[in-house]
Amino acid sequence: MKRHTSLALFVALAVVYVVAGIWTTRRVGPTGDEPHYLLAADSLLHGEGFALDERWSAIASSAYDPGDHLADLPRQSAPSLRAPGRFPLHDLGLSLLLALPFAIGGRGLAVACVGVAMAAAVALAHRAGGRLVEPRPALAGALVAGLCVPALTYSGQLFPDSVMPLAVAGGVAALVGAAPLWAAALAIAALPLLHLRGWPLAIALLLLLAKDRTWRVRALLAAPLVAGVIGISLLDLAVYGLAMPHAGFLLFFAARGDTSLGVYATPTPFGLLGLFVDRAFGLLPAAPIALVAFAGAGIALRRGTLPLIVVPYLVVASVVDWTGGLSPQARYLAPLVPFLVLFLSLGLAARPWRRAAALLLPPTAAISAVYLAVPGVRYDSFGVPPFSDRTLDKAIGAHWSGIFPLLGTDGATGALLFGWAAALALAVAAGGWPAAVTRLSSRLPTIARRAHH
Repeated sequence: MKRHTSLALFVALAVVYVVAGIWTTRRVGPTGDEPHYLLAADSLLHGEGFALDERWSAIASSAYDPGDHLADLPRQSAPSLRAPGRFPLHDLGLSLLLALPFAIGGRGLAVACVGVAMAAAVALAHRAGGRLVEPRPALAGALVAGLCVPALTYSGQLFPDSVMPLAVAGGVAALVGAAPLWAAALAIAALPLLHLRGWPLAIALLLLLAKDRTWRVRALLAAPLVAGVIGISLLDLAVYGLAMPHAGFLLFFAARGDTSLGVYATPTPFGLLGLFVDRAFGLLPAAPIALVAFAGAGIALRRGTLPLIVVPYLVVASVVDWTGGLSPQARYLAPLVPFLVLFLSLGLAARPWRRAAALLLPPTAAISAVYLAVPGVRYDSFGVPPFSDRTLDKAIGAHWSGIFPLLGTDGATGALLFGWAAALALAVAAGGWPAAVTRLSSRLPTIARRAHH
């Protein structure tokens, strides 16, 4: 894989994401948890540390006012054991990253920086894909993944899930020899600093990278993660009075007698499937082309253990509020964008799945265009058909989301859920069928077995 191809891809996607992000910020205010991350960054810039009270009282005049002025501070923040006032509920990593661009260019520049990070993640995953398949399917997989949900939408959202793909891409690229081990070690360390959900990915990547290494190399791989945990623990000690990572989450639940972890659990027991096929929040209704990625995962699974990295993360994501709350579809799948790039590349390298992709690409392009042109329709509600359906009906006179289950309702949801579960399992099985794998380039290595470059 020539470096200039990955670089050109990065530049092209960065331009698309920045322009789309600016368009989005002019039409949709910060939603969900976005104002909270900006609030913490703004408090830091005003010399108030991470104490939110002053910025909260002035939020109506800020550039990140969500419209309802976040009226209930105690219910959306954490206390501190060492200082009065209210402090961020969420991990501090993203607010620290956003502080400088927010100080220079406000929310618009912060969104632009996230877009550049997402473009870098797709470009790095493309470079990794070039170690697995021929250049054309590698480029096609990166372009398709980069221009559809979740990369396209989350390149303009201020969530940790939007920055985590770059860290994941660093680890995955090292697994296939497309990035140095030191880059993977730093990437692994960054994941839990961004969010508690980063731990399953960090541990899985670390274990797979450490396999068959010397103890010295293993120690070097783990050192940034250990240093990061110590550093964030000291920061949380200064902010919350508790020397441990994710102290804000712990104190948030400890201080509220009316809230338990169960409140934030999945609204149905089918969150693992809902992540992919729920009509309102799943990946496939917004990006049907992702079906090819399941076949690619089957191909990768036959060649090695790479797909198993995502399993612990998916399990964890499925037992919390997998819908992601007030955010675009597939929020908790956004960190897995590098895997989507790789699996699409592997799928598109096999002739039968290229034919399937030709049928799935037009509806994927249609929904991507809708989300770009009318960003407000990205934000759906649980148990309600997607708002994008109305836009598609006006634009092309039809929508296809009705073939997917709408969790939280009755009717045909059970049958559709079973049918799609079977379809996804069959796609993985068909992708791993020997005939499909032998059609790939003879350069395809045994994934995640040797990556010593």
